[in-house]
Formats: sequence, structure tokens, C-alpha cells
Amino acid sequence: MEAPPNLGQRYAGRFRAVYGDVAQEHGVGLIPFLLDGVAGIDSLNQADGMHPTAAGQQILAHQVWQVLGAVLAQRP
Repeated sequence: MEAPPNLGQRYAGRFRAVYGDVAQEHGVGLIPFLLDGVAGIDSLNQADGMHPTAAGQQILAHQVWQVLGAVLAQRP
């Protein structure tokens, strides 16, 4: 999750840090920004500019699997 840039750099930085802090505190996986590499790229988003296309979804799935796969590999 990312805070909208219009809320200011200080707020956005503190907002971003919360997720990392909570993940570390609880020993869970973290995907810092799910839409990394997809958000703001017209060809990877539908006409509404908000929802990823099939190609964008593949990128999201890869990013999730990088974290989730590592978590699952550690389980008995």
C-alpha cells in the first residue's frame, strides 16, 4: 500500500514504514507495493486506469509468489 503523494513526503514515508515494521514484528512476509511495475503503466492497466490487465495480473502474481513461495517453503 502506498499513501497518495498529495499527502506529503513525510506522511508517505511514515505510512510506508508501518507495513515493514508490522511485518518484521510479526515475522510475516511483506510485499512492499503490490502494484510495483504495474501502477501508472497504461499498457498494464484497463481503461479505468485502476485495474490491471491480464499482463498486469501476471506481474502481480509473480510478485506475490516471490513472497508467498518463500513463506510456504519454510513450512513443514
